Amino acid sequence: MTQKKWEVLRDSFAVEAIKMLAKIDTINLEIDSLKKVKEYAENINCEQELYKLVGATEEDVKEYRKKFDFTEMNINNKTGTPADTRRNYFDFISSSKISCLPEFYDRLISMKNNIGIWESAKEVITVKNDGGLYEVMKDDCLKNIAEEKYGDPNLWTLIWEANKDGVVNADKFRKIFMKKITNPNIIYPGQILKIPPKP
Repeated sequence: MTQKKWEVLRDSFAVEAIKMLAKIDTINLEIDSLKKVKEYAENINCEQELYKLVGATEEDVKEYRKKFDFTEMNINNKTGTPADTRRNYFDFISSSKISCLPEFYDRLISMKNNIGIWESAKEVITVKNDGGLYEVMKDDCLKNIAEEKYGDPNLWTLIWEANKDGVVNADKFRKIFMKKITNPNIIYPGQILKIPPKP
């Protein structure tokens, strides 16, 4: 190898070495930057940041969680009536921005579906006499209703006596025989019956 070729080769290696050192410096800067990001991430509380996004404090979320769990339990157990549960509990928890937090969102969607199903099912509406009202569904009979409401099908006569002179929503029906229970064996879907208190 001639002196000249050797000098050209040496110079090209020197240039490559300078380029490699520049790359090492760039990588070191990136490493330092990532370390700073890591330190920042370790120093912030992601949960607190989420709370800030929905305008709530840790205490607000704690209180909301209690109401949320109580509402979920009421809906799952069908405690009270769906109308009362919606009005007194569900409407509040579903209108809060806190419901957007990951802890609650999917459960709220499930709860919304469950209360909808509950509302479309048979419903007893509480009235002042501690009895209630009952909407007749297809295939209902007084004995089945008595079994459901009192735990005793033989108490159907209580419901018969309370409704034989007229059902609660009589003006909804055009036909005279749907406005009253003239035969205890014949009731019609859509009739709202008075359910007297169990003796």
